[in-house]
Amino acid sequence: MHRFKQKITDFLVASYWSDKIAFWIELFSLIITVTAALILASNAKSPQMEIVYPLFLVGSVTGAYAYWRRELIWPFLLTTFYIGINIFGIFVVFY
Repeated sequence: MHRFKQKITDFLVASYWSDKIAFWIELFSLIITVTAALILASNAKSPQMEIVYPLFLVGSVTGAYAYWRRELIWPFLLTTFYIGINIFGIFVVFY
């Protein structure tokens, strides 16, 4: 178990030192996206999509920017797709 913890710590440290700005943007993206998922899951019978879609959009945009900085093409493309889906969802909810 100690080895696993050390590997996780090393991974976090390497991520931080490889691009400090991307590291903090990714953390922000994670917090916003997890918050949106928790809101969605806790209100699954009647989801508040007017809150969920904007949160997911912010999380996706910040994540895509961080992936762009790190030159990670596949996460960037997937997250860009999520940006489009969230914009579409916002239009469905509000218009």
